[in-house]
Amino acid sequence: MTTIATAPTVPLLDAPPRRRGAPVAAVLAVVLGAATVVGAYLLAVLDPAGRALDDAVLHAATSLGLRGEGLTLLELVGVPTVAFAVVVLAGIAIARGRGGRAVGVVALVLGAQVVTQLLKAGLARPDSVDANSLPSGHVTLVASLGLALVLVVPRLLRPLAALAAVAVTGVAGVATMVAGWHRPSDVVAAVGVVVATAGVVSLAGALLPGRRRPRSA
Repeated sequence: MTTIATAPTVPLLDAPPRRRGAPVAAVLAVVLGAATVVGAYLLAVLDPAGRALDDAVLHAATSLGLRGEGLTLLELVGVPTVAFAVVVLAGIAIARGRGGRAVGVVALVLGAQVVTQLLKAGLARPDSVDANSLPSGHVTLVASLGLALVLVVPRLLRPLAALAAVAVTGVAGVATMVAGWHRPSDVVAAVGVVVATAGVVSLAGALLPGRRRPRSA
């Protein structure tokens, strides 16, 4: 007779492993993001024809007469607002029992911004007295917060969160252009930075040792 004491049990630590393709997807994100940044710089900054087209689009955007509206939107992306958003997103992850995701949110937002500022300071814009503006710091913040939202919400809400993230990032990118702050290449490069940083953070989380917990919604 089988009793509770002698009944076979399933080890609690043998939780379903993470998807085997997760590290591969993370590496692809790093490569794709880095290629986007490099491509934006080569085609829209170093190449004269691309630089002229980039400047022409910026001129067209600033000619719309919406600079005031663009500046108003950009003023919302300040340190207090971003800090509050990070705390809220990390709190959502913790409330759902995803402490690792909470750490990932902070690493994604801060890491992407550090990379953006390093690139902005290190890259040069030839034949111009203007300081390098690639990538856009504001778009980096908005895009990283949007991606962080997608990562912390339940799975059923992720498509809606992704749509919201894309929309808000697009609005931020347009706002930087109509305000005359950034060219299209700066916006594209900022998105590339966020994608690459997300890949690095995801790869680090996949490679770090630790217990695997079951995947849930």
